[in-house]
Amino acid sequence: MTAAALIVGHMNAPYGHVLDEQAVWNSLRNGKLSTGSERADAILGAMFCEMEPQLIVRCAVEIKVPIAQVNRLYQDTLARGNMRCPAWERAMEALT
Repeated sequence: MTAAALIVGHMNAPYGHVLDEQAVWNSLRNGKLSTGSERADAILGAMFCEMEPQLIVRCAVEIKVPIAQVNRLYQDTLARGNMRCPAWERAMEALT
């Protein structure tokens, strides 16, 4: 199972099928929420607080996206009003 499938399964659990793997991949690649719908963007925006940083990094590695690009996505979620995610920020500090 891909890391994106695990992320989608967890993030969709309370809502039903809203996100798919492509939405996660597009957002990681673009460095900004790129799901195609406001509702899906809002759900995926919580990913950094909901998921372990290791799983998000694994997803990026699977699709060959640089971690700096993934951190741009995190910054985009903050700009949209999502909560800071200390675990993600600690993981990024450890990598720099």
